[in-house]
Amino acid sequence: MPEKEPEVTVRRMTEDDFDAVLALGGGVISRADLYLWEPGGPLDMSFIAEVDGYIIGFDLAHIQYFGIPITKVCVISGIVVEHEYRRHGIGNKLVEKVFKSCQEKDVSTVRALVVDGDVRLLHFAEQLGFQRSTVTNYDKIVHNGYQDS
Repeated sequence: MPEKEPEVTVRRMTEDDFDAVLALGGGVISRADLYLWEPGGPLDMSFIAEVDGYIIGFDLAHIQYFGIPITKVCVISGIVVEHEYRRHGIGNKLVEKVFKSCQEKDVSTVRALVVDGDVRLLHFAEQLGFQRSTVTNYDKIVHNGYQDS
């Protein structure tokens, strides 16, 4: 990391960013995953952080509809920042851009998905003002059309 703080630009993710995003993501997401996100589409809320045209971070966020009554929610599925740029506010800048875009699109709830027990990520979410939701998520794994017992 340079001695002085770099000038970070945060902008919407586009299809042209996919190669850099996949490289930075380290194999945890695929090109197909990114296409499903429809970068630039009406429900997409994914952003890129870059320094001098070099992508150093991104978030994957998307507007989704949940529950009865139906509620419009922006879900942040993940944030990735290149290791040497961590702890310099890049993640905060990405999330702040999501917040601002939600205000512009009249989305009042932003949900951050945090793996239970990930203390570092939970602390990051809490610093940004996220609180434990009243919604509890339950998963059931299904393989080849048959449910696991």
